[in-house]
Amino acid sequence: MQMQEKKNLPTDPYGDLDVEMLKRFSEANGICGHEKGASRVMAEYLKDAADTIDYDNLGSIIGCKKGKGEGPSVALFGHLDEVGFLVKKIEDNGFIRVINVGGMWPHLLLAQEVTITTRDGREYVGVISSPPPHGMPAEERAKVKELEDLFIDLGVNDADEVKALGIRVGDTITPRTQFRVMNNPNYLMGKAWDDRIGAAIATAVVRNLKGVEHQADVYAVGTVQEEVGLRGAQTAGYMVHPDIAIALDCTLASDVPGSKYGTPLGTGVTLCLMDGSVICNRELVYTMEQICEELGLSYTHDIFLKGGTDSGSIHKLFNGVLNMTISIPARSIHSHRAVLHRKDVADTITLLTAFCKRLDWEMVERIRRSNR
Repeated sequence: MQMQEKKNLPTDPYGDLDVEMLKRFSEANGICGHEKGASRVMAEYLKDAADTIDYDNLGSIIGCKKGKGEGPSVALFGHLDEVGFLVKKIEDNGFIRVINVGGMWPHLLLAQEVTITTRDGREYVGVISSPPPHGMPAEERAKVKELEDLFIDLGVNDADEVKALGIRVGDTITPRTQFRVMNNPNYLMGKAWDDRIGAAIATAVVRNLKGVEHQADVYAVGTVQEEVGLRGAQTAGYMVHPDIAIALDCTLASDVPGSKYGTPLGTGVTLCLMDGSVICNRELVYTMEQICEELGLSYTHDIFLKGGTDSGSIHKLFNGVLNMTISIPARSIHSHRAVLHRKDVADTITLLTAFCKRLDWEMVERIRRSNR
């Protein structure tokens, strides 16, 4: 019998990627409208590299690495919010009814752990109750549960015990997931990649520029409330008023069974041409293509009309902002556990670091003239 050759998996791919930072971003709790836990992580990693750190009144965080002289400005936007729930009702028997904040398919939720956070910051673990199949009619097993039929089991006797824990209607409910480096360590699993990975990439670019001279003011912006209407990008965009803005977000992974859209993991840089909220500035896309080719970075293009990104709000601000989206493909987004690839993250950081170093008024004017 012929022995099959064992394939050696990589042991330390993209070793300069700060995986601990990605873990911290992923595991932070921060559903839409309650992103403080995630913005604190971003602030921690920006504080030694950014010259200033500010916030808008919705809670978006804005870190700036100043350029020399009177150069242009570029803002890298990644949204900090993740999909989750709020406590809608506390039943007399102590079970918690929920309401959606952002989109999550109820079919994915049965038997999943969640964290309920009280208004004073206490955290409690619960599980979304899953009915046993014993004696369940076939038509019932085939149905997707409606969100209104789901409830959280806290392991308590009644509503009085829930209230004694400090849990009230309106408290946040966040998916609970441990970050993991997968069996091939190129693959990273965690919650909230959509879109903590974008905010982490923006942070990494500013950190890469520490001690480096460049013309442009470079902003890393962690926006809030993207999943419920691109809200934080609008207010943060007004605060920054950038000459060029790049939204960083997740796109669908096409390398899973049954997939019809998206990009395979491990592709490298994914340059968006158009989505449901924006038509990206083509000259800016061409500029990114050129830098990728000069640096030897692989890239592909993404067109996805069934969703939008922060670019949808950003490009319409003021008299228009030169704008595009760069995507990171991820499997199983809007669920408790998503998977992405280190190469896509590392290559995107490399591209954007080079772009920010090169950006000057001549490049801005060339991109601006392309629309005229």
